[in-house]
This record gives sequence, structure tokens and C-alpha cells, in this order.
Amino acid sequence: MRHPKSAGAVLAAVLSAAALCASSASAQVKWDLTPFAGYYIASDLFNDYAYSGSASGGSGVELTNSFAWGGRLTAINRRGAVEFAYTRTGSDVKLKQQLAGQPRNQIGRLDIDNYDINFIGYEPTGNPKVTPFGVIGFGWSITHPEIDASFVAPGPQPESNSLFNFNFGLGVRVAMNEKLATRFEARWRVTDTNLQTSSGLWCDPYGYCYSYSSNWYNAGELEAGLSYSFK
Repeated sequence: MRHPKSAGAVLAAVLSAAALCASSASAQVKWDLTPFAGYYIASDLFNDYAYSGSASGGSGVELTNSFAWGGRLTAINRRGAVEFAYTRTGSDVKLKQQLAGQPRNQIGRLDIDNYDINFIGYEPTGNPKVTPFGVIGFGWSITHPEIDASFVAPGPQPESNSLFNFNFGLGVRVAMNEKLATRFEARWRVTDTNLQTSSGLWCDPYGYCYSYSSNWYNAGELEAGLSYSFK
């Protein structure tokens, strides 16, 4: 299993977040607990890879868009907020084009657990119940790949990996009363695959080979949640 390249940076973020919460104790910190659900916008995982003995014919490997869910614990004060977030996503892994000899275009599944430390800045408006915000954060992603046995050459399944990621986005918090609020946001997540594009290569048993699309994997997230506030 690979570990995040920036584990030290993640630890530093956790410590700084704890320090911020502690230093804000006198500033009437409010806590939000927010379960959420949303839509995961995936991108290509592999491109076709042409070399002697294999012609993939313009195909590639993609992750499908899918459902996402998770939760956030947010410490809020007048100046902004810091939060710990968990997001679960899961996508089918599919060939963009089924090629000769391949029995199907779906070749497996990839589930991802994302753990983030996020920093939020609020922008007051004329309506005290409506608060737009910007968010930036980083953390790590734990991947859980599973490839159909008919697409794996003799040998074990791919291993899980722990990979560094960062995210940024925009959203709005709409208060319904003192305790409840709705939260809507859009995020862009970038994950370091810990691979150079030219060094990552996967071949299926049917003679077709693919290279990683990028050593930075990009995905979008559209999310809506219900926040419960407590002190």
C-alpha cells in the first residue's frame, strides 16, 4: 500500500485545525454536523496505449459518474470555519469501446474513501440566513479497486492505495432556524496517483494495453446536506 506523499502536511493541517478551534473557544464556536449526498463526476482513468503487438483502436478506460455520500463536522466562528470531512464515492470501471475478444465493456469497480481537512471562508450577504462560502482543503484518498477476473491476468487483484488529494469549491449555507440549515456546494477534487503517466501501464488478457491518463486524477462533486448546529 502506498501512503500519502504529504502525510506530514496532513498532520500539520490537523494540528493547525485543532489549534484554531482551541484559540476560538472564546469566540463562541458553533459546531455543524452535516450528513450529505451528491453526484460524483468522474473522468478517464486510462488512455489507449499503442505499441508493437497491440492496437487498442482508440479505446480507453473510464470511471462512470455515480452517487456520493458522507458527512462533515464543522467548527464555525465569525471569521470562518474548519472541518473534518468524509466522502465515499464508487464508480464502475468501463471500457470506452469494447474491442475484439473482450467479453464486456464493464471490467470492474473502484470505490474511494476520501478524508479531508477543509478551511472555509464565509461572505456575509444582506440576508443573514443565506451565507455563500468558499472552501479549500486537502487530505487523503483510500482506493478499493476490484477488477473482473476475466480481465486480470493470472495473479492477485490490484491493491488498495492511500493517495494525497486536495479539493476546492464554492457553496452556500441557508439557515432554516437556529438549529437546522441546508448546505449546497460544488467541489473539484485532484488526487495524486503517485504514478508518472509514461510509467503506468495495464494490459488485459486480450492483448490490449493502456497507459494512465494523468498522474493527477480529477473529479467533480455536487453535494447537498442538512446541517444540525450545536455548541
